Amino acid sequence: MTQTLLAWLLVTGVLLAAYPWSAWLVARSPRADSRWLPTLLALAVSVGALTLLMFWQSVIGLRFSLWGITLPYLALMLPGWWLWRGRGLVLPPAPASRMEWFMLLLMALVSAAVFVNAVYWPFYRDDTLGIYARYASEMAQTGTLPTFAGRDEAFYQAYPMQLPLAYTYAYMASGWPNDYLARLIPALFSLGCLPAAFVLGKQIYNARAGWLAALLLALAPTFARWASSGYVDLPMAFLYTLAAVFAWRLWMGGAGVDALLAGALLGLAAWTKNAALLGVALLAAWLVYGWLTRRFKLRLVVLALAAAAAVAAPWYLRNWLEVRLIVPPTAWVEQAEPSLANLFVFLTRWENFALTGWALTGGLLAALYSAARQVVRRERPTGQLFLLLWVLPFFLVWWWLVSYDPRFLLLFLPLLAVLAGGWLSALWDRLPRRIWLALAGVALALALYNTWIAVDYKREILQNPLMGDTDKRAIVLQQP
Repeated sequence: MTQTLLAWLLVTGVLLAAYPWSAWLVARSPRADSRWLPTLLALAVSVGALTLLMFWQSVIGLRFSLWGITLPYLALMLPGWWLWRGRGLVLPPAPASRMEWFMLLLMALVSAAVFVNAVYWPFYRDDTLGIYARYASEMAQTGTLPTFAGRDEAFYQAYPMQLPLAYTYAYMASGWPNDYLARLIPALFSLGCLPAAFVLGKQIYNARAGWLAALLLALAPTFARWASSGYVDLPMAFLYTLAAVFAWRLWMGGAGVDALLAGALLGLAAWTKNAALLGVALLAAWLVYGWLTRRFKLRLVVLALAAAAAVAAPWYLRNWLEVRLIVPPTAWVEQAEPSLANLFVFLTRWENFALTGWALTGGLLAALYSAARQVVRRERPTGQLFLLLWVLPFFLVWWWLVSYDPRFLLLFLPLLAVLAGGWLSALWDRLPRRIWLALAGVALALALYNTWIAVDYKREILQNPLMGDTDKRAIVLQQP
């Protein structure tokens, strides 16, 4: 019991230790205009640095040990504390109106339910049990990365290992397979999508668009259902959205630090899920376009791509050298249904997207129309075109190859929510107040619904809220 409590404190300290580096890096940008970014970047940097350290230790032949990981990690964080010394915490901004307080309340309800579900139940979803938690347990026992059993059996061993390594660290710190602590990390990444969407929406449009983007994401039932699952889709979306934040800051006159962070965060996204490799290509296209139009210099393009390669390429190079494999062929492409119904999936899958789906569709169509006008008139690209570049290829790949599962839409759902938030923000002053009040009532109903569905096995909790680990595992493992 004592070791478990200390493990919670240790993991909390690991997450907080990256804050000084993150705050210092964000302050280096001439566009240091978001008070959310140091906290969000600290979450990404802490888990990323910890797991990459574990990866490299395994590559050079060192066995995992708790202090053999923790002490080098803290040593990496020490320069950040020295650079940041004397500066205070950068706290997120408070809402500026009653409507913003209302939206914050709705998001807090959903977020609280997600958090409770994450730390109350052990892992029980198929992929977390069969892949992520499975390899975490194996690595905690063996002290090294999973070994390949041959190319035909190397599919899951070739999955990026950021989250399984984070789970491994939680297990080692606890001295047992502490799923409750392990699940905290992907849940925080998933919930981080909300402020990340806010930041991106505010930067590209305005603060109102940012609030609406975050709220729309929280009101999507698919977000509530998957945020505490331990799957890698929303954690990848968190890192992908943060990469977009810094890529846009670079476009708007940022500095080398923005290029560095845009590339590094996309590298971390690819270190989380191999689908993010498409995002690396999209970042490269955006950077090259910026260089060709003299928006920024070639050295910033090189810096961003080098950062992405430094973070993610070693993992994929290892897999290629071991079993000649980059992306495991685990997608059931033969089951894809590139139909008209799936083309308008945000409208046809009410159980996944509810009212958010209508806003996503409206925002996407409005952005396509606006982008087409810009191209015809040869106008400078705006934020809408930037978002479309980062969203449309992912959507088309989903529609053509993996449309059998709407879960994969989570990978870029925060960016779609930003498009929708910008569209609704433009409509804000055009619609009568009574319309918005009615929509506020619908939003409240959806938030309560998502709060309800975000917590699993509610009847069992009410029957025995203080049940132990054995009882909980018996409940979740006997369920389909």
